[in-house]
Amino acid sequence: MTVDPTAELHRLRAAMDALNLQLRNTLQQRASLCREIARHKREHGLPLIDPGREAAMLQQLARDPGDGYSAVSLVRIFAAVLAESRAIVTGSDS
Repeated sequence: MTVDPTAELHRLRAAMDALNLQLRNTLQQRASLCREIARHKREHGLPLIDPGREAAMLQQLARDPGDGYSAVSLVRIFAAVLAESRAIVTGSDS
């Protein structure tokens, strides 16, 4: 049985679109949690930014990257997520 290449491309793209929406939703949930953590830190006089925690998270993610993106790529991606998270909690996001 031969697969229609156009139909297969549409199927693959639909799967990518679904995954993109899932990733967006996960990132938005993360943003909400960042706001909640920031609120807790403000209430208790804790520093908003914790470079040690950020470094530990990146190290954990790079330790066993799995298949697909390399550890270096994952660190770059998550470093961008962390930068955007800092912008949310400091009020400098746009």
